[in-house]
Parts: sequence; structure tokens; C-alpha cells
Amino acid sequence: MTPEEMENLLGHSVLQGQQQQSALVGAQQQTILAEEERGLAETQLDVETIISRIYHLLRQDVYREKQDGTCEWTVLVNQQARTLSDWGVDRIMQVVNFYINKNNLLSNYDEKQINRIMKQFLVALNNLMLHKYEILFNEPSFEECKRILQERLDNKKKVKVFASELLGIKADEAAIEKELMDELEKRIEYEFEKVKVEKRKENIREYELIIVQLDAIVYAAYNRAYRGEERGSIRRHTNISEIIGKPMQNPNQNKGGAFGWLRG
Repeated sequence: MTPEEMENLLGHSVLQGQQQQSALVGAQQQTILAEEERGLAETQLDVETIISRIYHLLRQDVYREKQDGTCEWTVLVNQQARTLSDWGVDRIMQVVNFYINKNNLLSNYDEKQINRIMKQFLVALNNLMLHKYEILFNEPSFEECKRILQERLDNKKKVKVFASELLGIKADEAAIEKELMDELEKRIEYEFEKVKVEKRKENIREYELIIVQLDAIVYAAYNRAYRGEERGSIRRHTNISEIIGKPMQNPNQNKGGAFGWLRG
């Protein structure tokens, strides 16, 4: 074998090895990019975080920091302070799941379509609250009503005692308490129902705020689908990944092999 043939053989072997190595590196890069692309798409289309946040906010859970520095949702200690009932939260979440999902994010809506959908959403949500407010909003339990009535009795008792002191009369607290209890006994059912109605009215006053908050969240989600922007963003990222993932051409490929510099 002549020196020239030996050089060509060695050059071919080295070039073949470089090409195989380049192909292996390219395949590895493609795999990494594919995983990154899949992860980005899943993150971009992840609606569970949004839905979970809405759920906790409707339940009025508290987002608190733990000792390790991370944060988590914790259940509101005083459940009677909640605005919506369990049924109310579940019913509104059914509506939210219908409007916020991957299919809608990947849709292609123009401004007129988004405005029409938002109008339908708000009208339907408003009607739901107006027609089913009695079960949608939270009402106090028997124990809560009992506590509220007891507080009112105590306050009335304090007022009567104070009035007696102003008149210079020694107040008989036991007699005052018995008088108040006798008055309440004749209308106990009415007072219990009155407490329930009053507490429900307090909760209903927040219904406008709930609608405004849900409107903002759903509207933001639909704006992501404005003119197909969400799927367009994913497509653009895919094209960039494909360009980056293409293996570079071997600089020695067209220069006479790995030993071409000897020819110079």
C-alpha cells in the first residue's frame, strides 16, 4: 500500500468516526431539545395551576409560608367566615373548568368572539348567583347562630346594666338576664332565622367582587387565544428548536479529509 493510499484510508476512517460522533451528538441534542420543548409546551398549556388557585381563593384558603421557605394553601380556620358554601364553590368551579382549558387556549378567537363569550359568561354567572343565592352563599350553622344570639343577649344585658347605673339604681343582673331570656323565648325561631338571613346578606354583598375577579381571570385566559397566539407561540418555539438542533457541518468534510492540511 502506497503512502498516498495509506493517508486516504486513515483520513476516511477518521472522517467516518467524526461523522458518527457528530450524528450521536446531534441525536443527543435533538432528544434534549425535544424534552425541553415538551416541558415548555406542557408548562405553557398548564391550566391546573390557574384552576387550583381559583378553587382555593373561592374557598378563602390562606396562602402561607412554611418554615422551609416554601408556601402552601391552608384551610381557613373559621369556616363560618367563608362567603360561598361548598356547593357554591363546586358549582362555580364547574363553570370555570368549562371556560379555562387547553382546548380554549389553543383556539383562534378574534376580539369580537372573545367579547361575545365573555358577555355570555358574565350573564350566565350573574343569573346563577341571583337565582340560587340561597344555596350558593354560605349560611351560619346552628352553633354559629346560637353564639351570635348569645353575644346579642350579653350586649343587651350590658346596656341595661349601664342604664341602671346612670340612673343611680343598683342593677339586678340576674333579673335583667331572665327578662331578656323570657323575651327571646317567645321568638327564638324568628331570631334564629333572622340571624341566618342577615349573615347571608353579608355574604351576598361580595358577589359583585367574585364576578369581577372571575371575569379578569377568564378574560386573561381567552386573550391568550387571541388570533391563535398561544399555539403560534408554541409553533415558533418548535421551529427555533429545530434550527438549533440541526448538526453543524464538519469543516473538514470538503477539504480533503482529516489530513488535507498536509497537502498544503
